[in-house]
Amino acid sequence: MAFRVTTNGMYRAYKSTLIRTNNKLQRSMENVSTHRAFSSYAEDPSSASKAFQLRRNMWRTEDQISNSNYLIAKFETGYNAMAFIVDGTEEKPGLDGLVDALSGITATAGQARNALGQSLVAKAESIALDMNVSYSEDFVFAGNDGLNAPFTWDGDRLLYRGVDVSASEETDPEAYSKLQAMNGEKSFVDIGLGMQEDSDGKLIESSAFNGSFSGLSFLNYGLDEDGDPKNLAVLMRQLGKLFLNTGDNGEFPSKEAEQTANRMVDKLKNAVNYAQEQHVRMSADASYLRTNLNQLTDTRYTLNEEIDSLEQQDPANAIMDMYWAQYCYQASLRIGNDLLSQSLFDFMS
Repeated sequence: MAFRVTTNGMYRAYKSTLIRTNNKLQRSMENVSTHRAFSSYAEDPSSASKAFQLRRNMWRTEDQISNSNYLIAKFETGYNAMAFIVDGTEEKPGLDGLVDALSGITATAGQARNALGQSLVAKAESIALDMNVSYSEDFVFAGNDGLNAPFTWDGDRLLYRGVDVSASEETDPEAYSKLQAMNGEKSFVDIGLGMQEDSDGKLIESSAFNGSFSGLSFLNYGLDEDGDPKNLAVLMRQLGKLFLNTGDNGEFPSKEAEQTANRMVDKLKNAVNYAQEQHVRMSADASYLRTNLNQLTDTRYTLNEEIDSLEQQDPANAIMDMYWAQYCYQASLRIGNDLLSQSLFDFMS
């Protein structure tokens, strides 16, 4: 009886060893085919935990890259629209061309005012259409209401999201307050700047990027101290109408009309300079986004390298481990053959 118990125990030990060596062989063969250092958390908890944290960082970086690509495309769409307004084309002069034409208007060249007036009115009306450009069904210059075209003409009035852009605190305080609010709208996007909150739970604005563009920021709004419009398109349209009213000889109907036109010429030049400055600022923001995108791309590459170093196994080492596992498994089989042969001989004798 004692001999039979010892033999059974030996068989159980051998069976357990054989299963272990077979499992190790299967895992090593799997590692060779997948190049993974481990297939489950239990195999290497430390490396698996580090790899999971790195993958979380990778997923966040991928989202930031996606956000950056969207913003860059949106900025470039807006920048190109502004470039069409500012620089113009061979067929349609830009703002610089109109400023040059205004500078050439003198008392002896009055007959040219009528033709220039037509150009100014046409340019003013086209500006609103150009500023209604969209990207991916999102109107670029509509602030936080990207689903609706921001600018529309209502006769001589230019509306931004339904509000007269020439409203002021004196003429319409409620409308002017709406313009201020729409001009100050912000929509923050995570592009890898940290995305932090202060002690009150409010977003620290410097830790994110504002992806909201208001057309009011580029064309301006309200009235100045003389009661003249600040908005480029409205100012341009009003000056164009004054020039159109000069008649065939280019003479103003009154001294007051001439003084108003001369005053608005200087203001239109300032409004053009303001729009050009905003155009340059938009270019600078786009350049910043591209630089930041390059950094995010480098970060993604570094994270991917770190993940591979934890999860991926060197092919040569994996093959050597597999060969060793095969050797151990074959050795177990040989031991089993010896045990079975000896036990059968003892039983028969």
